[in-house]
Amino acid sequence: MLNKLFYSALMLLGVVMLSFVIVLTTMWVSDAGFEEAGTEEAVLVEEEEVEGEVYKATSEASSSGHVGAVSAAVVFEEGEMVRVELTEYDTRGRPKDEDYYYDAWQEAMEKLPGRFVEAGSAEVESVSGATVTSEKAMDAVEKALARYDGYAEPFDGTFMGTSVINDGWGLAFVTLEDGVIQKVQLEEVDAEGELKDEDYIYEDWLPARSEMEQWFVEADSHEVDVYTGATESSEQWMEAVEDALRRARRL
Repeated sequence: MLNKLFYSALMLLGVVMLSFVIVLTTMWVSDAGFEEAGTEEAVLVEEEEVEGEVYKATSEASSSGHVGAVSAAVVFEEGEMVRVELTEYDTRGRPKDEDYYYDAWQEAMEKLPGRFVEAGSAEVESVSGATVTSEKAMDAVEKALARYDGYAEPFDGTFMGTSVINDGWGLAFVTLEDGVIQKVQLEEVDAEGELKDEDYIYEDWLPARSEMEQWFVEADSHEVDVYTGATESSEQWMEAVEDALRRARRL
């Protein structure tokens, strides 16, 4: 009798655990976001997420103000734009979310995707009070449409990139013309989210930043030497420049 009760309890426990796994898996699938689209062709998103082709692109960037850049993931089905997702980044490369304080920004993030889909175009009406966000969103969607139409060259302009964002990260603004690096602006964010400046305590940091900005231009690449005395900063900047080039679709 005890053995039967024991095995029954084990079977019940197994069913409960299996149900729990199924629930977790369903939640993971429903929360999955867009996959990164490759530089040459779209990535097909999982059927549970959306049917169609997804192209991603990022707007040109600004190093000042409240809007760094906007990225767009645009879904196409049978030649028509059916869905758009937007992500905005501040000027330090951090993505904004639903907790961002500005009401006009919240309205823009809510209304702009539908406007793009309805228009079937990157040209839509800006959201009042969020003009810069609207313009950068239009730029990102326009670039995604260009990729959908077969444009495979790097985009010209200034693009923002970051190293992995954790307790401090590298930040780069890379300007391309005819696909060639013309200018690089390097920054570094500390653990408090503030930009390091000329008062930063390590004496090698400032000359490292200045020298490496030129090295990236001269090499026309994210792969340059590490600056002696500033190894960690050098590696973060190389990673950030690589990210910016990827956003410009040069990599």
